[in-house]
Amino acid sequence: MATIAADPTQFSLDFLVCSIRDLDWSRTCQPDVLLLDIDLNDGSEPDENVSTLVGMGLKVLLFTSERRPAQLRKLVGLGAAGLALKSDSEEQIVEAIRQVAVGEFTTSSHLAEALLTDPGLMASLSPRELEVLEQLASGVPKKAIGNALDVPVSANTVETYFQRIAARYAALGRPVANIYGSLREATRDGHLDL
Repeated sequence: MATIAADPTQFSLDFLVCSIRDLDWSRTCQPDVLLLDIDLNDGSEPDENVSTLVGMGLKVLLFTSERRPAQLRKLVGLGAAGLALKSDSEEQIVEAIRQVAVGEFTTSSHLAEALLTDPGLMASLSPRELEVLEQLASGVPKKAIGNALDVPVSANTVETYFQRIAARYAALGRPVANIYGSLREATRDGHLDL
């Protein structure tokens, strides 16, 4: 980022790694802010990365082009100190870094804030509803989902879960025609990663 490089009195780029496994704290100081691309393409999971880094006492600012609210909200729930979108201006991203450095939770733009807070962007699904969708996504036939759950339930109860899921999406103006439509919308929200 040109702004950071151009003003070494305010910022210094101490290191750049392609995986958090490559971090060698014996060779570098602990940063004031760690700007974390949540999609490192190194086989690691974003939630594990955030948990590890936050557990080390680091202030983690998520840096991403991800637009699925459920995934982003989960990472913030794990302790990330803010969200900066790759599509935001350099000035907005720099300001987000500044805010995190002084201990503030921040977002780089109105869109980033909406992704984290707007209840109309995604359906709020219960853990049990998510479990039913995960079973469907893994290929379990609808009739067998009830028996495949951690705590088995009847086929009628599974049908009730699917009806509730469909109602939640209909309330958002995103009606689903069948269980696979529910699966598609849950994936779109980031509840599932297919």
